[in-house]
Amino acid sequence: MQSEHRTTALSRKKFLVGTVLVAGIGMNMPVLAANEAPSMSPDDALAKLKAGNTVFVQHMTTTRTQTIEERAALGQGQAPFASLLSCADSRTTPEIIFNQGLGDLFVVRVAGNVATATETASLEYASAVLKSPLIVVMGHSACGAVKAGIDLTKGESFPGDIQALAAIIEPAAKTTKGQAGDWTVNATKENVRLSIARLNQSPVLSELVKSGALKIVGAYYQLETGVVSFMESRSQA
Repeated sequence: MQSEHRTTALSRKKFLVGTVLVAGIGMNMPVLAANEAPSMSPDDALAKLKAGNTVFVQHMTTTRTQTIEERAALGQGQAPFASLLSCADSRTTPEIIFNQGLGDLFVVRVAGNVATATETASLEYASAVLKSPLIVVMGHSACGAVKAGIDLTKGESFPGDIQALAAIIEPAAKTTKGQAGDWTVNATKENVRLSIARLNQSPVLSELVKSGALKIVGAYYQLETGVVSFMESRSQA
């Protein structure tokens, strides 16, 4: 009987330790405000994002709590564990989707998650200076910018600089035209791959990738379900 009680106690202890570890990866790991060294490996950063998205999908409530002290510490610096190049769409806020808080993510948002010089420079800063070990380029379902790129291939035109944005995305639309499946979904994923390819042309980012200090991955966010699916990228440096 005593041996059985000891076994039960040990099992309970293992469960509690496991729960604490999961909480640390996915929810309440304190924010870091120093960037002397990478906060974690690229793979650990990716695992933390996946855990956060699982919490968002299953519970739809924020469990990443923060303190006034953490907020104050962020005034002295930042050490985001991951960087996101994502769409400006109001339904795709990365901090919410991945259940993260102030100082956790370095986010660059632009319609169509395109990687021009401005976006690339921002991510270079996050990776080289702030030592963020992971870049996620995230597209999403029903993306208006991608639809504009598709419409451009059909001969439509747009006012102002929307035309220039659609032109950046048009190659993804042309590449996927006629492929099996939904054209918009296919073009959105191809647009993510093209953005990754542009980022890999950066000498700063490509060198970090080669050294193993940085990983660049693609992702696709489904608006209705809240699920982020990570993609195999075809072009890594």
